[in-house]
Amino acid sequence: MLKVENISTGYGKKQVLFDVSFEVKQGEIVLLAGSNGSGKSTLLKAIYGMLPQWNNGQIIFDGENNTGKPTAALLKKGLLYIPQKNNLFEDLTVKENLELAGLTLDQRTLQQRIEKALSIFTALVPHLHRTPMKLSGGERQLLTFAMATLHQPKMILVDEPFTGLSPQNITFVAEKLKVLNQKSGITLLIVEHRVKECLRIANRVIGLKLGRVFSKLEVNKSFSINELNSVFV
Repeated sequence: MLKVENISTGYGKKQVLFDVSFEVKQGEIVLLAGSNGSGKSTLLKAIYGMLPQWNNGQIIFDGENNTGKPTAALLKKGLLYIPQKNNLFEDLTVKENLELAGLTLDQRTLQQRIEKALSIFTALVPHLHRTPMKLSGGERQLLTFAMATLHQPKMILVDEPFTGLSPQNITFVAEKLKVLNQKSGITLLIVEHRVKECLRIANRVIGLKLGRVFSKLEVNKSFSINELNSVFV
């Protein structure tokens, strides 16, 4: 699905990532873990073509080399990026936000996809005529994901989906991400510093440390959070 090969990049003259390589298989939920400043969010931006490559690294998505392609081209291929700050229209209702997210679709297709999204994120149904400011933090995140599914992505890059959420809402959103993955088959690559919560739904963990891949771990019954401790030192 996604193959990152020897990616190096940064901001201005400051290098943040150093020859990063890893793969994400179709249907997986993969967690990118690491301490602040390890390069997690930078890596998502690099994958999504928002930062230039500093060497001959490659980003292979769905069997094609997409290095250097604009974000619009990546979206068309089925790769979508959700930044840490969700881009909701606060003066519109939940229903109107959904409709605006699918503005390029014909009316029939749009309604079908909205119905499908709401069948996954059922908690939004009672709030269709409310504005986002009247939703809980967890419900706002669900709206962001529902809007994303209208584009029928094959894979979503998610940056810190639990930021600002209460423990209860974190569990709520994590469970819904798992449902999204299972029902739609959408592959998820998640950056999140709340590792324990993400381990409940992740298949694998890729640990970043000082801009380099430090560990690649399978999440199974024998997995221990202690295996990741060295990433955060």
